[in-house]
Amino acid sequence: MVITGAGKGFCSGADMNTFGNITPDEGRTYLTNTYGPLMRNLTTLKKPIIAAINGTAAGVGASIALACDFRVMSENSGLLYAFINIGLGPDGGASWLLARQVGYSRALQIAVEGKKIKGDECHRLGLANKLVENDAIVSTAIDWAHQIAKLPTLAVGITKEDIFHAMDNDLQSTIAYEAERQTAAFASHDLVEGVSAFLQKRKPKFIGK
Repeated sequence: MVITGAGKGFCSGADMNTFGNITPDEGRTYLTNTYGPLMRNLTTLKKPIIAAINGTAAGVGASIALACDFRVMSENSGLLYAFINIGLGPDGGASWLLARQVGYSRALQIAVEGKKIKGDECHRLGLANKLVENDAIVSTAIDWAHQIAKLPTLAVGITKEDIFHAMDNDLQSTIAYEAERQTAAFASHDLVEGVSAFLQKRKPKFIGK
C-alpha cells in the first residue's frame, strides 16, 4: 500500500481553525477518537505501507508518516514536529513513533525544537528508507510496493506483526508470539512452494495463500 499527499505536501497536520475553537475536553475526545483508530489501522494492517513523502509531513501528518512501515523521501521532503510551535505537545502517537525510530534524546530534541528535518537528515537518522530525486518519490514507492507484492504476502504480514510486537515485549514473549503466528505460514501454499523451489533450485511462484 502506498500513501502520498495531494498537491505540494504530504500532510499539513490538523486543521488549526478547528483546534482554536474547541474546549480541552473536546480536544481530548477528538484526539482519542480520531487519531487512535487511524493509527491502529495503519499499524495493524497486514501488509506493508509505504509513505511517499512529497513535500512536508507536519504535525499529525508526521505521525501518519511514521506510522507507515517505510518512507521514501527526497531532499525537498521533510518531517516537521510542529506541535511545540503552537503550544502543544505531540499527539496522534507522535512521541511513541518518533522515540522508537531515533531514541529518547534525539526524539525529544526534534519535538522540542520544532524544526523541519529535511529528507537527507531523515535518511541519515533512519527515518527515511530511501532518498530519491523529488520527481521519483511516488514512482519509487510504487515500484517498491510491486516488488513486495511478489513476495509470499502472508509471510510478509506475519513478519510485520512479529516485529511490531517485539518492540514492546521481551525475548521469550516474542518467541511464543512468533510461534503462534507461524502456524498460519506452516499451513500455507507459499511455504510448500518456497521449500519446493529451494530444493529444485528454481524461482518460487508465490500466490499469497
